[in-house]
Order: sequence, then structure tokens, then C-alpha cells
Amino acid sequence: MEFIMEFEKYKEHLISFWMPEYEDKYSTRDLMVAGWNMLLDEVFSPLIEKELGMRYLGNRVWADDYCEHRRRVLSLFQQTDLGGCFQWGWNYDFVPRMSGKKAVYVRTDKSIFTHFFENVHENHNKTEDRFQKRPDMFFDRCKIDTADFENSMKKKVREHTDAFYKTLPLIRAFYEETETYEQTIRMIDILLESDYYRLIQGNYLRLTKIFLQQYLGLGEENEKELQALFGNDITRKSFCEKFAKIPVNG
Repeated sequence: MEFIMEFEKYKEHLISFWMPEYEDKYSTRDLMVAGWNMLLDEVFSPLIEKELGMRYLGNRVWADDYCEHRRRVLSLFQQTDLGGCFQWGWNYDFVPRMSGKKAVYVRTDKSIFTHFFENVHENHNKTEDRFQKRPDMFFDRCKIDTADFENSMKKKVREHTDAFYKTLPLIRAFYEETETYEQTIRMIDILLESDYYRLIQGNYLRLTKIFLQQYLGLGEENEKELQALFGNDITRKSFCEKFAKIPVNG
């Protein structure tokens, strides 16, 4: 996809990490965070809307509208301040998250939260081996050459675009395999087998599974399992109150 972009506005968002004595010798600069946010929006939002039907919510998050109490969420998975990759997952209007010691709903565009997700580091269908280096699926805000600014920015746009299209088949496969609530629970079970996802998502995999099972009328000890997730009485009570308000399926 060819982009017609005006790059001049990005010049005020460049930053140098060179020592002062080297700044004149080396022409590479990094985009500041605000400039990179602009680039992520300008490059990715048209692609994501076209290919996945999601809109930009700000703060490096794209989502669609709620349907059957859930919506798809695509966002930036950032391991360092300089770059990252995509993560994709689901948000539910009846599943809370923890804020302080309380359970709170995350139903608005501003408060949106991904209750469970996957990223390129470990793919559930094993098309990508764990932690396999896939530089073509990553993108960053580094090494903008001010001596050849426009061509350097065009290259950065191509890198971002290529990363999106390299990742797109994994994103689509995930959503196809979580099309129903029953499929989603099976997907969570697969991710729960992963040390990696248990580490980075904590109890949210189990929490989401418990709420989804209750929504579907599956499982006989959902509330007991929910209570066992929390050691704090205030937190346990708060989540159980939200658990009691799960809507009736259908």
C-alpha cells in the first residue's frame, strides 16, 4: 500500500542520543514518543481499518464495537521504550479488571483493557517458535537519517507496513479460532499451557475463563475458583460482586 504522507511535521519530534561532540558527525536521530505515536496512527490506522475493521482509540490501541458483550482489541506490545510488535485479543463488558484492590469494568474507549491476548513471541498454533527472532514483525522509532530525511522516513513507513502485513495472518487466525465463546475458552486453555503467557498475563487468563464459563453456564465451581484467585478479602468480595452480575447468555 502506497502512502502519501507529509513528513515535515515529524522533524520537530526528533531527538538525538549522541554525545554533543558527535552530533555533527552522525546524522541519525530517533523519533520522540509523541512523534512515534503520530506515525503509528498515520501508518497503521488506515491499514487496520481496511483489513480488520477496527478504529483507532488513541494510546496505541485499535478496537471494534461491542457485539455479544465483547470486542476485538489490537495494541502495541512494547518490551522496550524504543520498539515493539502487535498484540491482539479480546475485551469483555462483563469481565472486570483490578484497579487498586477493587474490580472495575473496562467498557469505554478510554478505559479499554485486553482481558487476554497473544503476540508474536509465542504463537498458539506453533507457526512461530517461541522467542524466534522475527525482525520483520517488529517496528521501532530509531535511526531516522536527517541527512536524507524524506527517504529515511519512507523507509520507516515501509518497515511498519511490512511488519503489519507479516503479522496479519497470525491476527486473523487467532480471531477465526476464537469466533465463539466456546472456542475462546479452548484458546485460553491453550495459552494457559504456556509458561510465557502465564507469566505476562498473570491471573487474567484464569479470571477471564471463569467469567466466560459462568456466562455460558459451564463449570460447577466457577465462584469457588474465582475466590481462590485472590488473597485479599476486599478484592475477593469486589470481584464476586461483579461475578454475580454476569449477564444471562442469549
